[in-house]
Amino acid sequence: MKVLAFLGSPRRNGNTARLLKELLKGVSEKSGVTINQVYLQENKILGCTGCGYCETSTGCKLEDDMQNIYPILKEADVLIFATPVYWWSMSSQLKALIDRFYALKISEIKSKKIYLLMTYGGSLPNSGAELVERTFRDIFKYIGWELVKVYGACTDEYMPVEQNAEALKEVYEIGRSI
Repeated sequence: MKVLAFLGSPRRNGNTARLLKELLKGVSEKSGVTINQVYLQENKILGCTGCGYCETSTGCKLEDDMQNIYPILKEADVLIFATPVYWWSMSSQLKALIDRFYALKISEIKSKKIYLLMTYGGSLPNSGAELVERTFRDIFKYIGWELVKVYGACTDEYMPVEQNAEALKEVYEIGRSI
């Protein structure tokens, strides 16, 4: 099984990164699993220009790090998206990545299992986390991906993820279940 995890936070060691790290720890304990992790902040991913090149040709004409991500995206069985909720949405790093999925033919990327991790300020009900989840559900439904699990951790009003033993245990178990 090939797992591809995207860290959408600009903070390499922040709350979202810690949540993802613990989930991947659970995944890594399974035999026969290959894990690729992409820290989006360190990748140059240009915004989609809407040029239409991908509608008449193969791939995207923009020359950036997406050209390295497309092949591992196509090969992955499981995708994990980890994002902080910023201003009622996913991070800009993750949004740029997802917008560039448009260059792929849906037939090339079907049948993937998806896990979404979010960190956010403000406890539930939290419209920011709800909007991000709904956005992802709609995108994945369109592409034909199965959204297996959504997990969110409140960090501002509760505690940082590093101190939240319950959240760390829960995401570790999610990782083991993949």
